[in-house]
Amino acid sequence: MGYKRLSQQEVTIVANPKKNVLFERFGPLSVVMLNGTELSPIWRISFVANFFTVPIYKTIQERFSISRPEFVILFSLSQQPNLAARDICLVTGLPKNSISRAVSTLIQAGYVNRVENSANKREKKLSLSADGQAIVKKIVPLLESRQTAMYDALDDTEKQLFKKLITKMIAHMPSWIDKN
Repeated sequence: MGYKRLSQQEVTIVANPKKNVLFERFGPLSVVMLNGTELSPIWRISFVANFFTVPIYKTIQERFSISRPEFVILFSLSQQPNLAARDICLVTGLPKNSISRAVSTLIQAGYVNRVENSANKREKKLSLSADGQAIVKKIVPLLESRQTAMYDALDDTEKQLFKKLITKMIAHMPSWIDKN
C-alpha cells in the first residue's frame, strides 16, 4: 500500500498543518487519508457523507426519537406512498431486517399505516399517517439547512458540476454494486 504523489497544494497543506483547517479540526491523519492514499477519492466521499449524516441523524434521534432507518422510511413514503418495505430496501441499500424493525416501530408510533395489497395478500403496502406527514415536515428543514451549509462551499457552477458528476456516478452504479 503506497501513497500517491501529492500535488503541490497537498504538500503545502501537509507541510503547514497550522494553516490547515482539516489538520486542526480532524488531526494529521485526515490530511493523509483525504489526500495521500490510493483510496483518497472514496475516502473523501465517505468523509463528507459521514460528517453530514452522523450529526444530523443524532439530532433527529434526540429531538424526535426517530432513528435513521425510521426517517428513511418516512421520507421515502412522503415521496411515494403505498410502498412495500422491499421497495425502500432497494432505494436505500439498507438491510431488510433494519427496515422491518423500523417499520414496526413507526406503525406502533402511529406514523405509518400498513395495508394488505389486494393483488398480493402477502405484500403489505405502507403509507404515512397524518402524524407521519407532520413529523416529516418538522425534520426535512433540518436536513435542508445542513445541506445548504454543505453546499455553501461551492459556487453555482460548481454546484451544477457536482450534481452532474454525482448523477453520472449513480447512473453507473449497476455496473459495480454487485461486484466482490
